[in-house]
Amino acid sequence: MATLIGITSGVSFGLTAETGILVQSFSLTANAEKTEVKNHEGDVALVAYHNNKMTGSVAGTVAGASGVAAAAVAASLTLANLETLGGITGTAYVDSVGLTKGADKFNDLNVAFTIYPALGDA
Repeated sequence: MATLIGITSGVSFGLTAETGILVQSFSLTANAEKTEVKNHEGDVALVAYHNNKMTGSVAGTVAGASGVAAAAVAASLTLANLETLGGITGTAYVDSVGLTKGADKFNDLNVAFTIYPALGDA
């Protein structure tokens, strides 16, 4: 457990434990597609943001056979570190699962996912 010294109001340090892996990193990015319409002078006169979604990944050392370690492509996944970002929240759907092994290292797992808020919660 870390001890924080200094201005600690609103500061977060570390990660929440995930089932099935010893989580080492977790990332989220909120984004949307953008359609622009230009006027007769070539300046943007109208913008529409649509298809909001959040993408992310979780990576860590395999430490079980359930939770993140059992992630399957196209299935929903429960993540302890998931939070609302950019006004987007919902269910995480697995895009890819990667496993890295080595002769002198532990098995590491990387799972990429997407959250589509228009689909609602699974």
